[in-house]
Amino acid sequence: MTGLFPDNCEVQLGVDLTADTTGETLTAVEDMAGFDAVTFLLKFGDIDAAAIITLTVKQNTANSTSSPSPTSVTLVEKSAGVITSGALVIPESAGNLDDKIIILHVQGSALSARYVFLSITVTVESYEIDCILTLKHRAKSRPVTQPSDVYAVARAYG
Repeated sequence: MTGLFPDNCEVQLGVDLTADTTGETLTAVEDMAGFDAVTFLLKFGDIDAAAIITLTVKQNTANSTSSPSPTSVTLVEKSAGVITSGALVIPESAGNLDDKIIILHVQGSALSARYVFLSITVTVESYEIDCILTLKHRAKSRPVTQPSDVYAVARAYG
């Protein structure tokens, strides 16, 4: 049977545990060749009380986070926080972000370059990330094999 989630989606570990930091966190760069959408699933750990988190999806023509200079993908909808210069900005004061999940989804013409990654920065205080998973989906052809980070896939058919 085709068309199921594991058949049309590739899952990658974008970032593993990032302890108490005030620096920028970057996910792995994802090659979007053969895919038309990407979703970043981020689970925060402890977020300090005055932290202001900025999440920016970036794209590049090369498999790099720095050269040539990446450009930002403009986010246009959100359910919390504010969008500033195309990035999602969430202050910890807006709600307890500890152990919360953030979902950033980009698809279609919003992506104009082949490579994509997520940048997370903070002002004022520090933050922790438990994990970021990257899902590339809307595959243009099958089969899509899972990378080595994915240990097992199980299915039930109904």
